[in-house]
Amino acid sequence: MTNVLHVRNTLNGSHAYVRHACGAVELSRPTSWRPPTVGTDLSLAHAVDQVLESWREMTARDEMSVQTFDKFSLLLRRFQRNATVRGALLVADVRQDIAEGFVTAKGRSRHGHVTDSSPATQLVRRSVLRIAFRTMRELGLSDQDPTRDIVLSGRTYEGARALTEDEAVSLRHHAAYVTRPTRHAAAAALALAGGHSGEIGHSVAADLDLPHSRVWMRGAIKYDARWCRLDAWARQVLAERARHVLGQHPNPASARLAVSSRPASDAALQARACVALRDLLRRIGLSDDPEVKPASVTARAAVETFEYTGRIEAAARRLGLRSLDRAAAVVGYNWRTDPAHTDGGMHDA
Repeated sequence: MTNVLHVRNTLNGSHAYVRHACGAVELSRPTSWRPPTVGTDLSLAHAVDQVLESWREMTARDEMSVQTFDKFSLLLRRFQRNATVRGALLVADVRQDIAEGFVTAKGRSRHGHVTDSSPATQLVRRSVLRIAFRTMRELGLSDQDPTRDIVLSGRTYEGARALTEDEAVSLRHHAAYVTRPTRHAAAAALALAGGHSGEIGHSVAADLDLPHSRVWMRGAIKYDARWCRLDAWARQVLAERARHVLGQHPNPASARLAVSSRPASDAALQARACVALRDLLRRIGLSDDPEVKPASVTARAAVETFEYTGRIEAAARRLGLRSLDRAAAVVGYNWRTDPAHTDGGMHDA
């Protein structure tokens, strides 16, 4: 069995204790931070620990929900065990076939029968691996992505697919601001709440109902006006953005959150909102995906609502849609072929 030895150097300007293979311990000179190594490669177990710690920090910043953290952590640990059984002890050992084997592995139905995993399950598994290796790259632990060429059928509607769960987490993470709350972060928060690009440009500080964690969407020709729920991240982003824009434009009824408050046509406001969202999609590496558009961010809100409630009408209300068929198309739900409703009634349990 491979002899695993972790060596960790501390941050810049501090010393690091290094244990040699012979057992001797030496105080090294101050050095720049380097990732933990196993010989010349990183152990998968240690990399997973580092990824989970990073995810905990993202959860503390509300970039990842507690539910997502729990689900992703469980699946990542499951992948680690699966990969270890197949001989992948190091991160470098994780090839595409190992990642794909985990993504497409059979599972058990709620009746205990071994069955092929559903497309939704495969998408979640791939999401976990994608964000795990993306996190490793950000931590300087690895530059590989064994999921890059794993193609799965996703939810698509009118040429756009909804963001996956990991992509939504990455969008929040990269929308973070350094010195001031930006229009990019506000646009992302409004879209992930369920706002369409034609609505986002019109959103003003007065539309926020922070005590109830919601924002008013004005609607459009195709969409009904409605309240959209804000998660903890979106609530914080929009609260700070509102404070920022009100400092420059003190009228809450005209202080826009995601675009400039200067007079502009509806088309110009929509274009500016789309530019902000496209900038963020480019930052997370999705600019080359022809099925990812600003509408993909909005569609994520409908998918999350449908997955949480199991009700297509709830997803329709979230996006202000007047057609349940249209809402079903957005979330990728084909109610006509739902195996639970093939003869007008529920199957026997």
